[in-house]
Amino acid sequence: MLPVPDHLAGSLSLEGLRYHAARALRFGLVSGIGLALDIGLFLTLVHAGVGAFAANIVSSAAGLTFVYCASVRRIFRYDGRFIVPLFAAYVFYHVCGTLFVSWAISRVVHLGVAPAIPKIGILPATFTANYLFMSWLTVHRERWILRMS
Repeated sequence: MLPVPDHLAGSLSLEGLRYHAARALRFGLVSGIGLALDIGLFLTLVHAGVGAFAANIVSSAAGLTFVYCASVRRIFRYDGRFIVPLFAAYVFYHVCGTLFVSWAISRVVHLGVAPAIPKIGILPATFTANYLFMSWLTVHRERWILRMS
């Protein structure tokens, strides 16, 4: 697939919608691998006696780091330079999101629900939020480059 100009990232034209559908599919594939890592580690930690809140923080961090590293360059057309403020914004977003989701999962588990159910049940919302955030984060990469003059 040929690179699509950044102006299509915010477009609702047919070409823009095709662009997002193809990119969301690729993001979904990478996210699926990250999810397998996340859920496998989460269930292993819970089985080992780690609380759902802490287990979700550790497993989500591993899965999200993988997804960022695997998707930011190829899927979101990042130019290849590591931009510290861009990554810091990504980390901040996910720390806040992971704390909230971990709290929500631990509350549901505390009600007696098996840990895998809330962990998997939250996926549609987190996938959508993560895709939209990565799109926003990478559409104008130049805003994240520190000016040294």
